[in-house]
Amino acid sequence: MQGIGRACAATPICKNQNTGECQPMPVTKTNLRSSPVCSILALAAASLASVVSPAFAHQSAEPAFVQDSSDLKADERVVYGELENGLRYAVMRNATPSGAGAIRMRIDTGSWDETDAQQGIAHFLEHMAFNGSTNVPEGEMVKRLERYGLAFGADTNASTGFDQTVYKLNLPNVGEELLDEAFFLMRETASNLLLDEEAIDRERGVIASEKSSRDSLGFRSAIDNLGFFTKGSGRIDRLPIGTDETIATMPREEFVRFYEGYYRPENTFIVFVGDVETDLAIAKIREYFGDWKPASPAAEKRPLTPAATEAGRIGYYQDPELLTFITIGTQYPYELQEDSADRRREYIVRTIGNRILDRRLTKLVDEGKAPFLSGSVTRYAQREIVDGMLIRVRSATDKWQESLAVGDLEVRRALEFGFSQAELDEQLALYRRSLETAVERKDTRKTFASFEYNYVDALASAFAADRVFTSPDADLALFEDLERTISVEQVETAFREAWSGYETPSIYLSTSLELDDPEARIAQALKGARKVAPEAPPEQEIAAFAFTDFGTPGEVVSETYVEDADAYLVKFANNVRLNLKQTPFDNGNIYIQANIGDGYFSMPAGKDEGFRRLAENLLSRSGVGPHTSSDLRTMFAGKRVGARPYLRTDGDAIRILGATDSGDLGEQLNLMAAYAVEPSYRDTIEEQYFDQMRAWYPTHDSEPASVISKYVPRLVRSGDPRYGYGDLDSFLAPTLEEVREWLDPQLKQGLVEITVVGDFDREEMIAQVARTFGALPTRADSKGDYSEAHMLDFPERPDEVTTLYHNGTPDQAIARVYWPAPDGTDPVVRYQLNALRSIFRNRMTKVLREELGSTYSPGAGVEADPEFPGYGYMVASVTVFPDAARDVLPDIEKVGSDLAAGPIDEDELQRAITPLLEDLPSTLEDNSYWIGVLGDAQTGGRGLLQFRTREDAYRSVTVDDLQALAREIFQRENAFPVLVLPSREDDE
Repeated sequence: MQGIGRACAATPICKNQNTGECQPMPVTKTNLRSSPVCSILALAAASLASVVSPAFAHQSAEPAFVQDSSDLKADERVVYGELENGLRYAVMRNATPSGAGAIRMRIDTGSWDETDAQQGIAHFLEHMAFNGSTNVPEGEMVKRLERYGLAFGADTNASTGFDQTVYKLNLPNVGEELLDEAFFLMRETASNLLLDEEAIDRERGVIASEKSSRDSLGFRSAIDNLGFFTKGSGRIDRLPIGTDETIATMPREEFVRFYEGYYRPENTFIVFVGDVETDLAIAKIREYFGDWKPASPAAEKRPLTPAATEAGRIGYYQDPELLTFITIGTQYPYELQEDSADRRREYIVRTIGNRILDRRLTKLVDEGKAPFLSGSVTRYAQREIVDGMLIRVRSATDKWQESLAVGDLEVRRALEFGFSQAELDEQLALYRRSLETAVERKDTRKTFASFEYNYVDALASAFAADRVFTSPDADLALFEDLERTISVEQVETAFREAWSGYETPSIYLSTSLELDDPEARIAQALKGARKVAPEAPPEQEIAAFAFTDFGTPGEVVSETYVEDADAYLVKFANNVRLNLKQTPFDNGNIYIQANIGDGYFSMPAGKDEGFRRLAENLLSRSGVGPHTSSDLRTMFAGKRVGARPYLRTDGDAIRILGATDSGDLGEQLNLMAAYAVEPSYRDTIEEQYFDQMRAWYPTHDSEPASVISKYVPRLVRSGDPRYGYGDLDSFLAPTLEEVREWLDPQLKQGLVEITVVGDFDREEMIAQVARTFGALPTRADSKGDYSEAHMLDFPERPDEVTTLYHNGTPDQAIARVYWPAPDGTDPVVRYQLNALRSIFRNRMTKVLREELGSTYSPGAGVEADPEFPGYGYMVASVTVFPDAARDVLPDIEKVGSDLAAGPIDEDELQRAITPLLEDLPSTLEDNSYWIGVLGDAQTGGRGLLQFRTREDAYRSVTVDDLQALAREIFQRENAFPVLVLPSREDDE
């Protein structure tokens, strides 16, 4: 489904890629045009960096940038500088994607600087950036950006943490007009906000709604965890979201005081990365920020308070809806050190020991030898507050003591017996491979991205973390220098130093289990665990990979060039298809997708989500043939070899994804083809899956969004049992043998279509596929007939609103309305639906958020899957307070009815269409997009059809087209309203 984000619980741990520090920092994120997305702002600088421009002298006694006093050389591709007023910047030329750019403006203040009376004001100010400034009337900033092609939420956003506020703009083009607009709006935000009293009052309800929407049990547990590990620092007394009282009552004077005191040029760092000359970007920064002078004296930064680090502390957090996690570790005062070559070498040595321990925990889980469901090792450090090492395991509720014992035993085993040379070699190979990949990709990494490394966020994060933004080549050279001399003994020494104090560890238990005298029970569990002495780990040998010879290489029977996609379509004699597109977007990288069989639609009649999940778990976690997943990790350590099978709901094939390079291509295809020869279904994985379901299911209704996931997919498909899910028994009833009976014929006989996109030699690729997939026995030449599985029906409007209940925090509710809509078989209509969704979302925001102040972030989505002829829907979703939930439903329906009645004006159309059109060029330089376009090029061609249709569809759409579509969809008699409310005692 497009358009509605997925809510997630805050997590207490984010790891800095270079320092290994955890940054357990709750972050509030403004996203005025999409649904709520929980975020933890990772203050992680990847191993890249910067060069100082000597043009300006820093205004304080401290160096302008960390590299000024470090022995590390900054990346020469970046120009750093400082304006006369103290504002600092970093500018980098990057042409991926071409013609695009990105700006980040970091203000060096967050919730930590707030007074008691200002709690939440830093985040509130972030919202006020969109509510009027000297030169931009209230409500106009978003519209201006949309007219330039920036989609709010995706391209325009902001976030607030303890120590910083960051504003972001992702620019679809770097024409001078848009550059001027972007820097102008950033300057308006930095110094010209009106902070109108009435606008502040209107926003209070929105902030309160956002606070409510984030107040999940997972978030509460995370905050309690943060409070435990930072005890005495006051960290959790200044959460960015603020308090109910201050949100409701802070007067305008406090906003002005905080804004003028902290939004100042010397507190501002601007990053620009994009496809323009650095001199031009610097000129724009000087033009728009050079005359900025503070309006009042600077406010003082609040000093950080170190946490108390007493050994042996025990924490306990209980709620009936929580999963069980046990955290064990050691803590000590944070030692502030400057970034340097020696510090990075020390970090690598220390990290390798932690990674070996982490690998041991994963191996125990993979091989079914662990009482816990997952385990990880991390450094837990917050600058100037606390440092330490933690092991964290997730377990079934009734196995927490056993899980604590095994986790503790593994730490003690590593401390006493150390590590093997084989374990060190594996981690060195993984380290080297990641650094070599960074070198390969340095010239084609993206300027901005949501879920992968990108330069603009890496630069901003490096500055925030006081890290030199070094080049990938420098990082690799530093590692190679260390690799020549590193020994097992060095790693063991560093590991023991890092875990010093573990003799009396701190323990934190988060669980649904009610314990009498929990501290005594937890202490007793540790005491019992310590009665078992560790033994040296056994030496293990891994056999060679069993799948290297697949028979006589297949013969190519046809090869077709597709000119508009610049792609080749190849077919082998055994009916295997191969779709190829060479691209220059990502140096050295090759992306491979193998679609096998008929996927979800071939699932046996009567089976449901529990069956699908067991099947996907068995397929993705069992390895292949005699090799477990753990074996595969060791075999291919240091190589770009890996494969992940997916069996998605509504997927028309079993999908296996992999990424590699030319050096490891042969082994990558060996591994992927092995899934079509000898997939594994291991009893240990089946047992783990059932344990996971038993642990998870009692918590499934802990949030409104989880309740929607259970019930609503089935409701809006007229009760089709394949969607949503049932009771716990529905997850425990399927068997391994049933899964094998389903998947084996699909994997070993089904249609195979392989798509390869990236940096490769075409003839070599064809030869490698011929040697592997092309050598398999003859495969099906077409998809099976599962026509009934493609039939869905939208329900009639119920007489009463469908009301569901959750067991989470009592001030959360969700209101949704679904309307039947055209299916996705006509790509033109599909793109028109995207445009209509944007207009509907904008209308929802204007009415529900800006006028009524009833929700933090109304969202809109559209389901238009061509796999289901005759079925589709449009949906609106809002997060609200429970007492307002029923009143909001008529407001939602009225927005739809008014849209149907019209008129849609031309400005609305252009603000909806322009971001969609502006996004098209960047997708053409995205390998993942081309995987989607070509994935079914020889077995349906829907991806190619959509590629060929989309630009004309967007450019030719008219107000009349969308008005007619709105009239068809937004009919009240067809709507399906749903409420999710907190449970009441009389409902139980």
